[in-house]
Amino acid sequence: MSPNVSRTLTIVAAGVLAFDGVALAGLGWWSGRLVLTLLGVVFFVSSGLVLLYWRWYKRKLDDIGTARRALAEEAREIRRVLRDQ
Repeated sequence: MSPNVSRTLTIVAAGVLAFDGVALAGLGWWSGRLVLTLLGVVFFVSSGLVLLYWRWYKRKLDDIGTARRALAEEAREIRRVLRDQ
């Protein structure tokens, strides 16, 4: 998946969760239902967690890319050494 698509989907998911959270919390507060208010807060907080997890995921993907490049370079070096013998 391309980075732009990943970023867009993450932002949309976080936005939907944040909107749902605010709507539920507002409805819960307006109707006096504590459970709805708490669910709204949980949804709103989870939207922030989605963004934090996405940043962690991107960092891990960058680490994997760096490790793959290092491994490819090491394999080229081993092939060169074996060819030169």
